[in-house]
Amino acid sequence: MIRHIVKTHSPSISKVAEAAGVSLGTVSRIMNGEKSVNPDLRKQVLSVARTLGFVPRIQTPRLAIVVGRRNPRLPVGYTYELVSLLTDCCHQVELRVETLDAAHLEAALDCSVMAAVGVVFDDSMLQLRGVPHLPLFSINRPLAHAGIHSIYTDHYEQGLVATEHLLAFGHRKIAFYGGVKGEWGTMQRFEGYRKAMLAAGVPPHPEWVSFAENGTPRDVLSRFLEAGITALLNFNDDVIAETLHTLSNVLHQRIGWDVSVISLEDIPLYQYFSPPQTVIRQPLEQMAALVVNTVADIVKDNNWDIPPMDECLHAELIPRHSVGAVPHW
Repeated sequence: MIRHIVKTHSPSISKVAEAAGVSLGTVSRIMNGEKSVNPDLRKQVLSVARTLGFVPRIQTPRLAIVVGRRNPRLPVGYTYELVSLLTDCCHQVELRVETLDAAHLEAALDCSVMAAVGVVFDDSMLQLRGVPHLPLFSINRPLAHAGIHSIYTDHYEQGLVATEHLLAFGHRKIAFYGGVKGEWGTMQRFEGYRKAMLAAGVPPHPEWVSFAENGTPRDVLSRFLEAGITALLNFNDDVIAETLHTLSNVLHQRIGWDVSVISLEDIPLYQYFSPPQTVIRQPLEQMAALVVNTVADIVKDNNWDIPPMDECLHAELIPRHSVGAVPHW
């Protein structure tokens, strides 16, 4: 259930001008987004306005969604799904949405922005700390230790459960194809994979492991197949669909027979692949609703100083036909 934003009384523009020590005209130009205003003065006035709780009457309250890497060739996937779900939740509470990237975070200073949520894998959200009355949220990048509300799934568990599923089908030569090396989620999933392999008495060989920066999907998959792998954790977020296409149509592997595959996210598209894909499903709907509900509660009660949440949720493995027994050539 989504809880509605409650609009509270806003101080006048003259109060903002008085507190900031500037003219009404200056405040007006800043609120109207004029570029001629000195950037430092703009930040000063917007900070004062936020501290006073000023919201311009002509503007609708907004949630700023900060996104990181996006693959323009892949209009589906984790980031696309999560932004869509956050947008849907915001519409239910009459919040508009503004999507930003790390190079344009200053837009979150606007007084109509009620909160900012990061759908990013780095620390760029830290740049917004200290902005008055701007609750910050991070999804799938734990930052509670830095004072940012954090909602994430147990990525270590994802790697562990997916690998154990493949091991249960008799696979031992299991490859890990991860995202950008060093990112929190990627390394947590890799550690879960490594732990499961070691527990099964199969230390993962270096040639069974690759990350986003290690070459094109065709190059990576060709190396995996040359190394004799029979199963793959398809965990490079940016090229999941391309990986499936390359395996089937370029390298002529029968998924579920020649090589078993587990992919990330239960994107509807993957149910209609041939064969339907076994996936790790994160509770993205729950995560989006939790963010928007918390924003609504904070704004309703003017409770800007609540301790940062640190909410770890669990993903689910959805078995389909892309995983089968070890092939006997």
